[in-house]
Amino acid sequence: MRKMLKSLFASPESFLQVMSERDIEEAIQEGERIIIDKDGNAAVNINSKEVREDFARHVQALRRL
Repeated sequence: MRKMLKSLFASPESFLQVMSERDIEEAIQEGERIIIDKDGNAAVNINSKEVREDFARHVQALRRL
C-alpha cells in the first residue's frame, strides 16, 4: 500500500486521466458532471441533468433563508 501511494504522488499526472478534446465533447454529451481538461482545469457541465437538479436545490435552499 505504501509503495502504491508513493508511486501515485511521485507521478500525479498518471493518476489523472487526461481527456482529449473529443473525450471532453463526448463527456459533455453524455452528461458527465465535471470535466477536467489536459491542463487540469475543471469545469461544471451545465448540460448535466444532475448539475441542473443540484443548482435548483441550492436556489430553493437560499430562498428559504
